[in-house]
Amino acid sequence: MFPPLRMAIFLFLAFAFQAPVSAAPADGQGAGDQTAAPAIRLLVPELPMIGERDAQGHPKGMAVEQAQAILDRAGVHADILLLPVVRVYTELARTKGGTTPPLVKTYGMLGLPLRDPYRGIVPLALTSHHNLIAITRPGVRLKTLDDLRHLGPIAMTITGTSAFSDIIRQYDLAVQEVPSMANGLKMLAHGRVGALLDVDAVIDLMARDVGLTAAQGDHLPLATMEGWLVCDPATAEAPETALLRKAAEALYREGRLDAIADHNFQRAAGGS
Repeated sequence: MFPPLRMAIFLFLAFAFQAPVSAAPADGQGAGDQTAAPAIRLLVPELPMIGERDAQGHPKGMAVEQAQAILDRAGVHADILLLPVVRVYTELARTKGGTTPPLVKTYGMLGLPLRDPYRGIVPLALTSHHNLIAITRPGVRLKTLDDLRHLGPIAMTITGTSAFSDIIRQYDLAVQEVPSMANGLKMLAHGRVGALLDVDAVIDLMARDVGLTAAQGDHLPLATMEGWLVCDPATAEAPETALLRKAAEALYREGRLDAIADHNFQRAAGGS
């Protein structure tokens, strides 16, 4: 059996495909130390690297940093709340009882595409776009997914993903978890693993840091992941929504949001 995979970003995305869950508690209930719902709230899934709490209990993580950058650019004040990932989807998909305008305006940072029962969630702006790839060392052929099963152990860091679990089961891959991307690249270069799987930007960054850019062979694209700023259906026409959409689009166009993602991926890949 391969060890558990812990790629938080794809656990984040995977919940867009889950079956219906029971109704969430009323707004503002069960959200950590929050006792009343704010007028404007921005929900972030509570997952490693995506949304966590620091020693003082304050939100931190990739999606938290992206959300705060969007709020700052838009000049909008909102409470950033960390909630279990399923709860984020269900809160954003809920109808607010027909109040116009809604008493609570709810935004979120989610992975797309959306599936039932979450299709009512309104996508506003792309916040991150990354490609997952597999790489080999020079001279090793990797043209199809089927080639992976013949390469021996496949290295993944703790930023490896649960989304790869389907590929691992289908192709009966042996997974070797490594403590850092640098370690995985060195193992690949010395032939101790057959391939390495991760986000392309992370591999490129770490390969440059450890001087192993030239020690890479074939690259095989595996999947694309996207993060989005979204809102609940009742909030789509709120005045803040246009401001937040415009701010997110500008930050993404400028590369600021991807830079936040890359920094967090690189830090996680480095084992910090």
